[in-house]
Amino acid sequence: MADMNWNMRTVALGETRYPYFYGYDCMDRIVTSIAAYDADRFIVVTDDNVLARHGESLLPALGAHAPVQVLSLPAGENIKSPANLASHLEEAIASGATRRSVVVAFGGGVPGNLAGVVAALLFRGVRLVHIPTTTVAAMDSVISLKQAINSCSGKNHIGTYHTPEAVYLDVALLRTLGDRELRSGLCEATKNCLAIRPDVVPDLRRVLARGDLAAPDTLLWLLEESLEAKISVTAQDRYEQRTGLVLEYGHTLGHAVELCDQRLRGSAGLSHGEAVMFGMLAAARISAQVGGLTLDDVALHDELAHALGAPLVVPAGLETAEVVGVVRRDNKRGYLPVTGEEAAMVVLDELGTPMGSRELPLVPVPMDLIRETVAGLRTERHGLTLQR
Repeated sequence: MADMNWNMRTVALGETRYPYFYGYDCMDRIVTSIAAYDADRFIVVTDDNVLARHGESLLPALGAHAPVQVLSLPAGENIKSPANLASHLEEAIASGATRRSVVVAFGGGVPGNLAGVVAALLFRGVRLVHIPTTTVAAMDSVISLKQAINSCSGKNHIGTYHTPEAVYLDVALLRTLGDRELRSGLCEATKNCLAIRPDVVPDLRRVLARGDLAAPDTLLWLLEESLEAKISVTAQDRYEQRTGLVLEYGHTLGHAVELCDQRLRGSAGLSHGEAVMFGMLAAARISAQVGGLTLDDVALHDELAHALGAPLVVPAGLETAEVVGVVRRDNKRGYLPVTGEEAAMVVLDELGTPMGSRELPLVPVPMDLIRETVAGLRTERHGLTLQR
């Protein structure tokens, strides 16, 4: 188990390396570390919820070292838009940003993604640091070079790669999250267990049974497991375009349901983690049809989704055709040649082992099967109706 005060893990993505510092109740140390970058300005990209909840713990201390510009928007997936990106860039430039400035991504995965694109494009690239405040960001999105915003057609269609200087996590910030937000991050950790490290499933079950997801030792364990899983498949694939694509398990249908539900219900829609967990339920059923997953494996997916409070059926109001339409525009198109009636997906042969090759863990899945699976998950609840 990590030290509660201050730890450092190197994130190795191919030949790219950057440090991930983490501890408990260590915001003072985080500010001191960021101040050492000798920035002429800190451009803090966040959302209004994070600003209200955590702004006072960071901004005044950071402002003692250099001027701070805060770029904040109402929370929600909608902030990852081309219009907001352009607005943030113009505001940063107008305020006096230079190549010595540092962009600080302060918040969850959504403002973190937007901040990453801002840093990558401003003067063709300025320094970026992450201070994640959600479990999804801390355990998934900051362990990546991918920086992206959404198009009108789908998630993460517009973006680039940009290496952060470092990630700084104060686990105390995560303890202020509500139960739903904590569980959302655990959905991504669950993906890592099912698709990469199934030997850890018993430990995950114990964590969920214990119930205290906000306990510092639980959060530190989850972080370390997430780092271990993600780095293990990106060590030789810094852009996550080959072996790292296994991290997309559950994301093809998960992204589609997330986008459709947020279009319908706005910020009340499914969180990213919840949507990915639902996407894994669908991917498990597809894996049982075309891959090698057993019905017991599918039932394990359902068990973990239920324990995490993730949806077991398609959210009310979403049409199957709408979800499938977004799947057709999934951002993995082009990695694998498929027809117009197929989608490239991560499908499991067994827990921890994707179909396809290790170098390209994607297979073509008929759109009809995707459509049938989504339709089946409109009514299926606790019983399995699969036929092999």
